[in-house]
Amino acid sequence: MQRLPPQWVAEHAENLPFDCRLVMPNGSSWPVRLLNIASGCYLCVGWADFRRGNNICHGEILTFTLVDGGIFHVKRYKSGTGCPPRSDLARQYLVNPSFFPSSILVHVSNHVPNICILELDEEDLDDEIYNPDIDSSDDHAPSDVETESAEDSEYDDERGALDDDAYPTWTLKLTTSNIKRTIEIPADFWNVHASAAPQQNMVHFLVDGKTWRVFLKHSKGRIWVKHGWRRFKEANALFPGVRCHFKLVDAQDIQFYVWFNRP
Repeated sequence: MQRLPPQWVAEHAENLPFDCRLVMPNGSSWPVRLLNIASGCYLCVGWADFRRGNNICHGEILTFTLVDGGIFHVKRYKSGTGCPPRSDLARQYLVNPSFFPSSILVHVSNHVPNICILELDEEDLDDEIYNPDIDSSDDHAPSDVETESAEDSEYDDERGALDDDAYPTWTLKLTTSNIKRTIEIPADFWNVHASAAPQQNMVHFLVDGKTWRVFLKHSKGRIWVKHGWRRFKEANALFPGVRCHFKLVDAQDIQFYVWFNRP
């Protein structure tokens, strides 16, 4: 996901639609979805495809011009030269590199209304991801007892339902077993909403602007977090009784926006 500058959002993004479109100078068009959550306004579903499809690199500057409801004209400028790549161009144009302050990573333009400027650093491209130690032995398979409790009332009855913003969400109230061992993702939720993703063994949990990469195990119709749960629960101070909400904001990269209700 890519966070939009808060100042720009406050001034120009109040009426942006859920479905937006990024248009490059060469005419290529990329659908993206806008996610408004407590920590900010983000380009989420479709952003990774746009980034990979246009080979966006560290240090490049992107300008997003809002030209219509949800339609952004995007221009890219190479680091060091301030010039756009030839592959991006429908026609030649020049830019003065001094227009962009080199000392800031996110800047809202005061020169032209409805334009926001982003300079992507390595953290933007990596989504501030935490990578767990794959060789660690602190991650566990769920127990049979945990599965029985989950079937009773561990997950919300409407765990496959859509929220008001059209993102599917499931909820888990943590037990002592979850804290000591791991958590399961409901198999029915996964089969409906995430089974088409190209990568089935890795997901991302997004909490307050930070992203945690965790790895899954699929076995006998069950899906659980195999690596990364211990660091995630400790970093977010989780304990039995906390209700965790998992909103699937990107079904291709499998990114869940996670928030908590604490007793």
